[in-house]
Amino acid sequence: MLVHRSTTRHIALLVLGVSATLGAGALRAGAGRTGLVATTSLIRRGSPTLGDTLAFGVEYGGIGAEGVDLIWRGYAGGPVPGQVVIRVEYAGTIDERGMPVWPVNVWLFYSADDYRSSFAAELSGSMNWRSGDMQVSGIVSDGDRRGAPLEQRLRLYRPGLGGDVTVVFMPSIALLDGIPDHF
Repeated sequence: MLVHRSTTRHIALLVLGVSATLGAGALRAGAGRTGLVATTSLIRRGSPTLGDTLAFGVEYGGIGAEGVDLIWRGYAGGPVPGQVVIRVEYAGTIDERGMPVWPVNVWLFYSADDYRSSFAAELSGSMNWRSGDMQVSGIVSDGDRRGAPLEQRLRLYRPGLGGDVTVVFMPSIALLDGIPDHF
């Protein structure tokens, strides 16, 4: 049996991630300016500079303040640089927590320097602690490319420390493979 987060906690995490993303973008956009800045649109589909693949390094940041999630943080360079937070939650039963392969729920927050390219994604899959490999898939739940399916792979150098992450945006036809389209 899988353990699922409550709807309230789920919404709180999503609001927190989006608020941090938009707040950081607004601060960067307003740095060094005085007066009001008018914008024509805060939301847009498909950033022309956000590619189909993102690659970046992460470092383990510890357990979240709520005492549940394992947190990795990193910085992505390239054409759309940004800060990354990956929250990983064990999704199995208490009896199986000692096993080397965990079912996991993952929340990926990508706070791009250009806030219009920021996004949050909800993913699920598995974490193999012996090999240090995590593979999860899901959809972008907020921000740029909302509704787009994606896959995230994490390869830890040593389990519990830093690693490399690759995020691949999949074609929308991937939704036909069983990912719910109601997000």
